[in-house]
Amino acid sequence: MELKINKVLYEVTDPDELRVRLAQIPRTQFSEVWMQHAAGWPAIGALINGEAAWLMYVRHEGDAGFSTRNPQYAGPEKAIIEYYLSNGQRDEYPASWNITTAEALRGLEYFLEQEAMAPWLHWHDDSHK
Repeated sequence: MELKINKVLYEVTDPDELRVRLAQIPRTQFSEVWMQHAAGWPAIGALINGEAAWLMYVRHEGDAGFSTRNPQYAGPEKAIIEYYLSNGQRDEYPASWNITTAEALRGLEYFLEQEAMAPWLHWHDDSHK
């Protein structure tokens, strides 16, 4: 499985190796993480800002895919969290999409093992607007 953390590419084959690589993430405020097979699909990505994160899961090229939501979110409706992509681009997403970074990292581990979306997270089908 290919793992990319802020443009640095790694090959990971087991959960322990993945955990070692993911342990680097809390050292920086912003991270962009992607995991995918050499064939490319499916793929999962995470944007991280400190303890805030959200995941996206795509099944194939051009797929709108799925993204996480937080059904327990109780903050302001229009609140946003900023994220930075590894190319420096600044993006903003609703705070209601936020899961914790720990949950996101657990979701990435699940993807390595099962090649699927973590079933304990709440996913929104982004292809249905």
